[in-house]
Amino acid sequence: MATTLPPPTEARGRLAQSSPAAPAPGSPRAERPGRLLAFALIAALLYAAFADGAVAVTDAVWVEVGLAIIALAGAGAWLFGTGVHLRASRAAWVGVALLLGYAVWAGITLLWSVAPDRTWDELNRGLAYVLVVVLAIAVGSSDSRGIERLALGWLGVAGAVALYALGGKVLPGIAIPGLLDLDHTREFSRLRAPLGYWNALGMVCALGVPVAMRLASDLTRTPRWRLAGLAALFLLLAALGMTYSRGALLALALGVAVATWLGGARLRGLVVLALSALAVLPVLGYAFVDPALSANGADLGARIRAGLVLGVVMAVCLGGLLLAGWGLLRLEARVRWSPRRSALVWKGAAALAGVLALLAIVSVAGSERGLRGTASGLADSFTGAGVEPVSDPARLLSTSSANRWSWWEEAAGAVADRPVGGWGAASFPVIHRLYRTDQLSVSQPHSVPLQLLAETGLVGGALAFSGLGVLLVAALLRVRAMAPGRARDLAAALVAGSCAWLAHGLVDWDWNIPGVTLPALAFLGVALARPGARTPGPHDAVRLAAPEPGGGLRGLALVGCVLALCAVAASALLPAWARAISQGALVTSARGDEDARRAAANEALFAAGLDPLSAEPLIASATVAQARGRLADAKGYLLEAIERQPYSVDAWTRLAQLAVVTADRDTYAAATRRLLVIDPLGQASRVLAERGGAFVTPPGLSPTATGTPLTPAPAPAAPPATAPPPQGAAPPPAPAPAAPPAATPPPQGGAPPPAPASDGG
Repeated sequence: MATTLPPPTEARGRLAQSSPAAPAPGSPRAERPGRLLAFALIAALLYAAFADGAVAVTDAVWVEVGLAIIALAGAGAWLFGTGVHLRASRAAWVGVALLLGYAVWAGITLLWSVAPDRTWDELNRGLAYVLVVVLAIAVGSSDSRGIERLALGWLGVAGAVALYALGGKVLPGIAIPGLLDLDHTREFSRLRAPLGYWNALGMVCALGVPVAMRLASDLTRTPRWRLAGLAALFLLLAALGMTYSRGALLALALGVAVATWLGGARLRGLVVLALSALAVLPVLGYAFVDPALSANGADLGARIRAGLVLGVVMAVCLGGLLLAGWGLLRLEARVRWSPRRSALVWKGAAALAGVLALLAIVSVAGSERGLRGTASGLADSFTGAGVEPVSDPARLLSTSSANRWSWWEEAAGAVADRPVGGWGAASFPVIHRLYRTDQLSVSQPHSVPLQLLAETGLVGGALAFSGLGVLLVAALLRVRAMAPGRARDLAAALVAGSCAWLAHGLVDWDWNIPGVTLPALAFLGVALARPGARTPGPHDAVRLAAPEPGGGLRGLALVGCVLALCAVAASALLPAWARAISQGALVTSARGDEDARRAAANEALFAAGLDPLSAEPLIASATVAQARGRLADAKGYLLEAIERQPYSVDAWTRLAQLAVVTADRDTYAAATRRLLVIDPLGQASRVLAERGGAFVTPPGLSPTATGTPLTPAPAPAAPPATAPPPQGAAPPPAPAPAAPPAATPPPQGGAPPPAPASDGG
């Protein structure tokens, strides 16, 4: 029987009727992928904040892998046209390309880096920062409410962070093993949890304040939403004040100024901020005055009692603030505010500010030191060496740089010696040991520009700074071009937060804290996005279109995205996995039996293969080999570790200690000479050099030798393990040995002394 086929047009009609209709552009169904991307991005920001800022490699790797997975899902949705778009201005894509160029350059510095394992970490961090900008652009391009979702989502994250931080003051006795411990003020009264660093916590709160201001002053919101914004503003200001962070306060002032300049309801926003600040003052006053809340190491019982009182004060002040806010909402509905009244208020505020400034100048000029003497004193205080008490609330009025000036001089000296390519990305811990003039220990110079210039040279600094600058300028222009309304006000709040982050980076190490940097970059990305269709004009949005179906291009693009993002995830996982295995090998070896030590040796060697740039697995292998009595193998592992990282103080110190055990005088002498080059003022370097005289000099060559052989000097004891000091606060200097060091550090701006020809072998 013959089969009659329907006409092509009829067949297509039936197929169209049987297929589900494509969602209309802008509909909730069409924007669902954009919403999912927004929620995933907010979850990543939440994790980074509560994982000690994702500073440690073991915490950062989960953020980096998570962003790669989110990007992979977003790339699939973009390629197959299921609701994910990428629309932004040409300047935005130029900024993204420059940031990607910085990440690539950081990887290139592996060729000459003095800390290659840390350089690998910086490469992964740079790629993660590029991904978060692109993901934020996708959120803003795919969801018409992307700016609002990200802004309110971040406010929720910052509010949760502030609540957890304040819990350490109010409820320090609450602890749920393995889940929650609010006694994070047991050592330092200054708030720093959950980010682990007080200035980072202050910046998280500062990034949330402009959003809370806009939420509380938005006339299109319901009273409940506006009062919620007021309460969030109260919590953020209270937590920020208890961090004692001067840099965060200055960054907050800049953020508020930018948000007021770009957004609407300027006076209303400032009134909301002033009202919240007044409500916070009694809370901070009590927290600063009570010794149980302001002194380090206070008794837990005393802190619990003082915390309950502080909780009552906070509840009363917050209740009064919400009551005042409710009254203002009712008054707002009855009073008609005209532009003329706004102009009068602005003029009055400007006049008041001028009068206060004039009074301050006159007061200083009439003081004993005068204007010039006061300015000179402030400059001396800022550039003076030394570390002030980190947990004294009075530091809010101090003008000391907390030793930053010395670290900036070290970075400047490093830039002068290697201006083009730097010393290798993330290598400042090594740079610091070469150029320091005291025994303070620090991992960053506490200035992002100086850090990037010292580590990656003028090339890396130019790529990073120009990329961030292009993104910021493009975002500012984008916000100014937006129509007045809720979206513009929230976009202005986000861009203001990014401005505050950039300013704070001038005096701190925010670049190495993903918990602070990721949200600032996400703010720029979502503000740069262009939702909707392409429209002609001088600021035309560039849409990155996915390949058309057919011809295999879409499949090839998908394979390329999968391979690239899997490479990003693997690059993040391998060094973290190697570290975990190395540490596990040491734990296994400590069990004492030979089988355990044999297994530990295999684990450490496997870790050394996973991370070919790190000395840590090989040092672990040497430790295990020495525990097994295989001293020759231990020396071989240490020499291999030194070959990987010639500037590793740990590897050279352990080699010197092993040389004492094996009575290898030549190796001991070479190791101590090298230590005095790479860490002239280090305690281990000086102790080993001083004790080496009796060990290196044979008895027969001693002018007082009597023929009695000398026994090898005992290996110097390792310093007791202590918790590392928080960033920004250096530990107290170690007691100086009796004899002066055998070598002096290089002068600032001068090259370090050359390394000895022998590598210790």
